[in-house]
Amino acid sequence: MIGEKIREQREMKKISQYAVAYAIGMSQAAYSKIERGETEVKVSHLYSIAAFLEISVYNLLPEAMASGTFEGEYLLKPLVVKLKELWYGWLVKRRMKHMQQKDQ
Repeated sequence: MIGEKIREQREMKKISQYAVAYAIGMSQAAYSKIERGETEVKVSHLYSIAAFLEISVYNLLPEAMASGTFEGEYLLKPLVVKLKELWYGWLVKRRMKHMQQKDQ
C-alpha cells in the first residue's frame, strides 16, 4: 500500500523511477520492488522519497499510520517530523547537486 502511494505521487509529478532511486542512493531495481510492495521501505528511504517528491511523508502512509500519535509525546511529533523532513531533504539535495556536478 505504501508502494502504491509512492508510485501515484511519483507519476503525478512525471518523475522516473531511476531519478528517485538515484536521488535516494539505491538501484532502480530495488526502488521498483518498493513500489510493487515486494520490499518493505526503510524509514530513512521513505523520508528521502518524500523529500525528493517535495511532499510530506504522511502523504505516503496509509491513513491509519498517518494519523497515529506518539503516546504521551504528541506535542513533539510535529517537531520530530519537521526535523526528519529537513534532514532527509538536505541529503537528497546534496546528492542531486553531486549528480549535477558529475554530469558537467
